[in-house]
Amino acid sequence: MTRGTPTEPMDWERPSDRFLAYIERLSQAAIARDRDELDKLMRMRLSSHLPRQILDELEFIRRSKGSTMRAPLKLMRYVHQMQQLATAPRDTKQLPLELRERELSAPMDPKPTSSRRRANS
Repeated sequence: MTRGTPTEPMDWERPSDRFLAYIERLSQAAIARDRDELDKLMRMRLSSHLPRQILDELEFIRRSKGSTMRAPLKLMRYVHQMQQLATAPRDTKQLPLELRERELSAPMDPKPTSSRRRANS
């Protein structure tokens, strides 16, 4: 299987649509207690981007019996935070600084050592 180039450039300030869809599928599978779907989603490479607390909660849900009433609250909170980050306006308060070459001056001549000896005497 050949993978092509990514369709969207990496943006470090907000999650991608692909990641949002992935965590939404994870949330739906955890709520439905679908162990097969959770196993499939947890084996995907995108799961390496999830925080440890979320992975622990998903593992607990995957291993628990169907009668447990525990909801995946940490996962649902994380999904909500990522959705908020994705829809937030870009932060324009910090201005980008232009890099410019620094002017180098000639090294300074050290003071003669004889004057230091006289001052200490």
